[in-house]
Amino acid sequence: MTKSKAVADYIENELPYQLLMRLNDNSRLSLRTLGRELGISYHVVAAKLKELEERYKLFYTLDIDTSKLGFAEGRLITIKFERMPSIDIIKGKFAKDIFVQDAYLAQGDFDLLLYVVGLTPRDFQNWQFSLRTAFSEYKPLLKVSNLNSLSMGFFPLKNGLIKETTMLSNAEKRILMLLNENSRIKLNELIKAAHTTQMSAIYIIKKLKKLGIIKKFSALVQNPEKRVFEAFGAYLYPSSNHSQLALDFKKELVNEDLHEYSNDYNVIVDTNGSFDIICICSFNNGEKLAKRGPDIIKELWKEENPEIEKAILTDVIVGKWPFALNRYRFAEKDIK
Repeated sequence: MTKSKAVADYIENELPYQLLMRLNDNSRLSLRTLGRELGISYHVVAAKLKELEERYKLFYTLDIDTSKLGFAEGRLITIKFERMPSIDIIKGKFAKDIFVQDAYLAQGDFDLLLYVVGLTPRDFQNWQFSLRTAFSEYKPLLKVSNLNSLSMGFFPLKNGLIKETTMLSNAEKRILMLLNENSRIKLNELIKAAHTTQMSAIYIIKKLKKLGIIKKFSALVQNPEKRVFEAFGAYLYPSSNHSQLALDFKKELVNEDLHEYSNDYNVIVDTNGSFDIICICSFNNGEKLAKRGPDIIKELWKEENPEIEKAILTDVIVGKWPFALNRYRFAEKDIK
């Protein structure tokens, strides 16, 4: 293969993957830095990135630690209606609710999947009662799981909730919200929009990272190539072999072909409540879903008799799709 053909092949096949992986890890990397790291010219990187942004509808955002903003841990809620309300009614209920970060329409064992953040236990009791009252004629059945930790992926946070934190100054909130809406925003544009100085903006960004509020500058895909979206929750009956089963599950995920723009499993959440684990996945087709969806849980966790509820996600009512541009990353000690 001639050098020019090898370069062309790299640009066409390898560069997109490498660009997306780097943007997942740090979406604020400059085009020149990306070009230098990838051994390709600035202009080629710029053209290829623009192509990828349009193709996958990249949303540059932040992985934010909500607890560092003073908010109670998030909850994942599934809702099954006896009679399905209209989309307009659902949107009308959740669109302006600052606590509902994401609401996904579904078909299957549940009709809605919600990610709710910022409510204390007492406030949540009032919130869920209000929700059930608002939808009373549709007889909603809510199943609530408290988020313990995210093993993989993240949910983006809405700026409406960030505005409510008492942990930050107004200037810090403005910077955080601007980055949350576009984590690749240029510094001069950030300064102008935040009505601040370069020194102040840089100081605030460093402070937000040091405090752990910004966990990562990252990107989410809103138009993934894998078009079958599924969410499922599993309730387990833990055995004495639970830790080994968890490791086996991670090993199985890592066995996937890593050279893809996104994993099959986009979000894995350890929870307590109605479910012990909740997963959000995207697959190429129904065959892949059947092979790597809930059946993995049923097979690998059969010793713990998992009870699984699953549904196909059909639309975003509130928020964004949480499809991250990441490869499976587990500590080496966890997958030996």
